Amino acid sequence: QKFFFEILRHLHQPIALEEYRPYTERWITEPSKYANYTEVNEFLQSYEQGLLRKGQIFTIYNYWYAKQTLQLYRFFDNAIDWDTYYKNVIWARQNINEGMFLSALTLSVLHRPDLQGIILPAIYEIYPHYFFDGDVFHDAANRRAIDPNYGFHTNKRYNLALSNYTSSFATQFYGEGSLSYFTEDVGLNSYYYYFMMDYAPFLGGDKLGLKNDRRGELYLFMHQQLLARYYLERSSNGLGPIQELTWESPIATGYYSMLRYWNGVPFRSRESNFLWRPYDPIKLSGLKAYEERVRQAIDLGYVVTRDGQRISLRQPEAIDIVGNLVSGTVDSVNVDYYKMIETTARMILAQGDYYGSASEVWPGVLMHYETSMRDPVFYQFYQRLLSFYWDFKSYLPPYTRDELKFEGVEIKGVSVEKLVTYMEPFDVDISNGLGFNYGAEQSTWNFSVYARKQRLNHKPFSYVLNISSQFAGKGVVRMYMGPKMYHLSQLQYMKKFFVEMDQYTVDLVVGDNPIKRNTREFYYDIRDRTTYNELYKRIMKAYNGEEQFVLDMSEVHCGWPDRLLLPKGHPNGFPLSFFFIVTPFYPPKMTQFSNFDATYTCGTGSGSKYIDALPFGFPFDREINFSSFATTNMLFSDVLVYHVDGNQTNESH
Repeated sequence: QKFFFEILRHLHQPIALEEYRPYTERWITEPSKYANYTEVNEFLQSYEQGLLRKGQIFTIYNYWYAKQTLQLYRFFDNAIDWDTYYKNVIWARQNINEGMFLSALTLSVLHRPDLQGIILPAIYEIYPHYFFDGDVFHDAANRRAIDPNYGFHTNKRYNLALSNYTSSFATQFYGEGSLSYFTEDVGLNSYYYYFMMDYAPFLGGDKLGLKNDRRGELYLFMHQQLLARYYLERSSNGLGPIQELTWESPIATGYYSMLRYWNGVPFRSRESNFLWRPYDPIKLSGLKAYEERVRQAIDLGYVVTRDGQRISLRQPEAIDIVGNLVSGTVDSVNVDYYKMIETTARMILAQGDYYGSASEVWPGVLMHYETSMRDPVFYQFYQRLLSFYWDFKSYLPPYTRDELKFEGVEIKGVSVEKLVTYMEPFDVDISNGLGFNYGAEQSTWNFSVYARKQRLNHKPFSYVLNISSQFAGKGVVRMYMGPKMYHLSQLQYMKKFFVEMDQYTVDLVVGDNPIKRNTREFYYDIRDRTTYNELYKRIMKAYNGEEQFVLDMSEVHCGWPDRLLLPKGHPNGFPLSFFFIVTPFYPPKMTQFSNFDATYTCGTGSGSKYIDALPFGFPFDREINFSSFATTNMLFSDVLVYHVDGNQTNESH
């Protein structure tokens, strides 16, 4: 644990710690130290031919860089013991491009069975340049040049660089910038980054078992939920629906991120009313053809595999196949024919070239997992992509009354505490993004500069669900949040905008079952990560035998930020609907948590992450037959979200 924290410190500078320097010159060459030396040799050959150089801009959405990252990941992954792994990581840290090294190391820590439980510092503290505007680092670097003690105060409050949202420049179009507190939230962007790293498109197959997690279905559902949550935030700010993205007309919403890479180059921007460049029609016609192939497969009801076989798309489980087709993962049944729609589209939207070399690649925010969600066009594109999801679902029959109801179970009512949101200051340690003079006497760990942003939060709240049951046994409760429903018939359109907030099992007894639940218990949510500095100090105390280093769930990387549970709301209340449904327990293929420890790992690839076997998004994932939809085991409840000034929140905090 100590090693990972030290090796990722100041990534863009040479290794400073003496104990690691002897291993920076060469990797472990002995073939017997590797599980698969052929894969290792592939990486070494690429290295001899020349990888992306240190200091150059890395993006995972470039074919060559992704290929090199995969080879480096396999180089790490094939090490059969800690000693080999450790020495190779040190060598790579010194000799490989920083962005590529970070990606491969992160993938390795997330997916190697013997590293489960290792915590990496939060991505926004390793690479703060992807989360804070360039002017913050510029100001901080200037202050360092003038004040040698800048950053070395025992009282950390002195080292505060205030960071504004970029809304004044970034999106001067139809008020899109008013959402910057949400789209630029470090927790939200980290959530997306870790999801995409857990299920990186070029990883999969039998070894990692990502397909055990209903990978394709999860990919589509996760993006559908992001869009629904974004839609609620837009509504809360008085903005209309997400704009449609078409390949024929200009993109109305421009985007200037104000971010700068470590080397000072700004992220590529896009002007408003962006016109496709002259040579893009060739790529665009390719992309349209890929989209058409997937659309035809859904309409015809089957996909064609690499060896020409047909697989039906008329079963509910086939959503998994569609998700893998659309994302172009290695688990796709035929990536040669259906191609990689998501990757191709991102390159075109970012005005890049998928096969470009280092001198030709100038990435925009869509070409990094960490920054994609800042750009309004991200949501416009995924809305287009999700048309495949809804097309597929439209061919499935609506749920019948028997599939929806829970015999003998009725939700009598629910009482929800007042919902209150507020803005609060949040400080992030950005010192990793500033140069450090190792010649000085002070330690790199005493050096802290914090960037402060205002961010959205909510007061914790509880609700009590009153369930009456005529049988004793296990049920599953799902809770959703969506637009206020004035009439049930609106649900046919509005079902797309319902966000699943919570899911849990209940043991029902005969009679009344009052179920109290607090936001602190919500299934999908995680609280703030402990800072890099604080964790390192705890590690060193444990290392020196002064205290135990205890792992807990709060450091797990794969959860929705608890703070963003509710949209911002209005001072006089923003109307929403909560929806509750209790269903019988349908056991999943593998019992939840049966083969991983959820206190310190996310169980990616375990196949045992889920509570039950129902489709994600049930019962909103299919067309609705209103004559059979409303059953006694479901309930809509109108709520209001109040937004208050920060000063008014203290009484309950």
